Amino acid sequence: MDPRQVRYFLAVVEHGGFGRAAAALGLAQPTVSQSVKALERELGVALFRRDSHGVVPSGAGRRFVGPARQLMHDLARLGASVGGHRRPVLQLVAGAPLATHPGAELVGSFVAEHPDVLVHIDRVPDRSAGDDDTVLARVRSGASELGLAYLSGPAVELRTVELGRHAFVLAFPPGTRLPDRRVPLSILDDGPLIGVPPGASQRRLIKAALHTRGVRPRVVVENGQRDLSAALVLAGVGAAFLPDAAAAAIAARGAVVRVIDPPLHLAYGLVHRPAPLTAIAEAFVDHVRG
Repeated sequence: MDPRQVRYFLAVVEHGGFGRAAAALGLAQPTVSQSVKALERELGVALFRRDSHGVVPSGAGRRFVGPARQLMHDLARLGASVGGHRRPVLQLVAGAPLATHPGAELVGSFVAEHPDVLVHIDRVPDRSAGDDDTVLARVRSGASELGLAYLSGPAVELRTVELGRHAFVLAFPPGTRLPDRRVPLSILDDGPLIGVPPGASQRRLIKAALHTRGVRPRVVVENGQRDLSAALVLAGVGAAFLPDAAAAAIAARGAVVRVIDPPLHLAYGLVHRPAPLTAIAEAFVDHVRG
């Protein structure tokens, strides 16, 4: 199997088409198309299909993405061991909330120190509610070398590097009359709440805390997008749990924000496979550890 074929295959996946992939690679489109067709013949399967959105990976293509990226990681690691000089690429997958904070800050400070690095951030779609299970699965499969996720439980078959904790606050619609102090979760009992869809670590944390205290809010909307949750709060739909990093912005727009008593915290950090990391991934881990 020619590594160039694998690299061209991944470029088509990442750029969503043969033409865009060829442009990104600086090649003619027929070169990329013929290379991928040769790879398909060698594997005996079709790796792409066409739908209303253009060229998308087939079932076999989706299954091949993880091993293909792992092969590229391994080749990069081998090249580095003998003094290769190709531009290093850092593969990072993150859920929607963490991709923004602290992901943006971490990547920004890292790139400032390593301007030659290309960072590929694979953000889990908002509809997945920042699903940490999806992040962990992509790292386990080799689809991404590093993942940024909430660490709400054991990351089976992965190593973790805790980076910090998010404290959660409660945001209420403008004009809500509340005491100017910490509020108990019981304040939500039978009140309207903007919930988080299944599969998110935040949901598991919040659900357990509410259950322990016998609090039963009325979930009126389930939504995994932090910006939309904030907009729904401001529109008067109900209260929402938000990371403390988002508290100042929504309070400035008129929401009533209160710290929860007792506090709710959720650790976050990097996850990676036990196998040796590429040099650039190791550098990123060292950088974010401080």
